[in-house]
Amino acid sequence: MTNSELRDRLTNTIALLNVPGVGRVRFTRLSARLGSVETILAASISELESVPGISRTVASAIKQECDLDKARQIASRITQLGWAVMFQDSPDYPQPLVPLADAPPLLFREGDSFDPSDKMIGIVGTRHASESSRRFTRQLATELAREGITVVSGMAEGIDSEAHKGALEGGGRTIAVWGTPLNRVYPASNRQLAEKIRNQGAIYSEYLPDVESSPSNFPERNRIISGLSEGIIVVEAGRKSGALITAKYALEHGRELFAVPGPPGASRSIGTNALIKVGARLLTEVGDIFDELPRLKGQITAKKFRQMPDMTKQERQLVDLLAVGPLQLDNMSREAALPVSDLMELLLALELKGVVEELSGKRFVLREQ
Repeated sequence: MTNSELRDRLTNTIALLNVPGVGRVRFTRLSARLGSVETILAASISELESVPGISRTVASAIKQECDLDKARQIASRITQLGWAVMFQDSPDYPQPLVPLADAPPLLFREGDSFDPSDKMIGIVGTRHASESSRRFTRQLATELAREGITVVSGMAEGIDSEAHKGALEGGGRTIAVWGTPLNRVYPASNRQLAEKIRNQGAIYSEYLPDVESSPSNFPERNRIISGLSEGIIVVEAGRKSGALITAKYALEHGRELFAVPGPPGASRSIGTNALIKVGARLLTEVGDIFDELPRLKGQITAKKFRQMPDMTKQERQLVDLLAVGPLQLDNMSREAALPVSDLMELLLALELKGVVEELSGKRFVLREQ
């Protein structure tokens, strides 16, 4: 894509996303039905209305309230700032996000590009963390980084910041997902940390430059933290902690969920203890993560078969992937380079042959015969 083509596509995408009533989900529906953003903008009201979820009001707004001049100014500002721009079909767009119903149509990045081979774990928790939980988080992130695992968090004060710092100290890579534009560091006290993350990882945001942050941005960005990660660890969270929103997304996305227990009755641990009650994996050391997700450590846990049934070439490829232990559906889809719909057909065939079984969280594992 030439610079001119990139600028035009960015302008059109921003203009459509800024139309009242469009948003991420409707943008994705429009793209799935009509194709490119240029085609969407050129479509008639009746063509737009044919897309599920697009009312006449929204269709009319697309035709009448699409401000290309304003979008062009914003696109020019993004170019000036030097941000990496990612559409969902860009080579460096994080593929784990694509299957999400509300995946960002547009992402911005500072720092390294996304590496599909990265193994990622998200660590989140309260901004008002206890000293013991800060130390635990930092050590946990350091150990994960030394195992080659990328630590994902939101760079908020407290647990998030300790997770990033621990990963950096461990010589590893870390990703921060912001609820603010990339040119507005929040909290301002983390400017130095942000610079270190840019140099030893990446910062992602879906927000346009210079926009004022809304309190709703931070819960929204939590879906990206969950979507990027193979598992989410909640270290310390009160009854209404935003970290519990990330935990909710993790369950919706089929990610593994871990929670660090706290003292009974402690206000900072009410949320994490509640997560354990409803099925989150109790975590007290880094080994608990590898027990549940052995592929993160590269452990081989393939089952032994007395007699392997007849299988197609694609089915055998899936068996080879599962040789490292349980895999979540979206991760398997990415590694096998197969659409989820095709993958599910193959997994069903393997289940019927007694080779594979499904675990919680849309995870699959080889079955012992």
